[in-house]
Amino acid sequence: MTKPVTLNVGGHLYTTTMSTLQRYPDSMLGAMFCGDLPTTRDVQGNYFIDRDGTLFRFILNFLRTSELTLFIDFMKTDLLHKEADFYQIEPLIQCLNNPKPPYPLDTFEQVGCL
Repeated sequence: MTKPVTLNVGGHLYTTTMSTLQRYPDSMLGAMFCGDLPTTRDVQGNYFIDRDGTLFRFILNFLRTSELTLFIDFMKTDLLHKEADFYQIEPLIQCLNNPKPPYPLDTFEQVGCL
């Protein structure tokens, strides 16, 4: 396990590991945290990304599991797709383009790939 990293995404703080952020090296996050793109820090020293902090939770969970799990009544798929495009996470984009039918009907539905 690598040392925890805290990100400030649009005012929401998230803690994860470098290995999670680098899971998809061809993505923007992979490039940022491999040193290929510049990073910005907030006044507390957290990495700062000026994007939708609420939707980043789904981005980060996808990075952790390679599965896209959304609430059954999730209504922001178009916005999430824009975030996935921004971060250039191709496997997530593919999951959003080709969702599986929801099963079982519960609080969450698994939308994507493994």
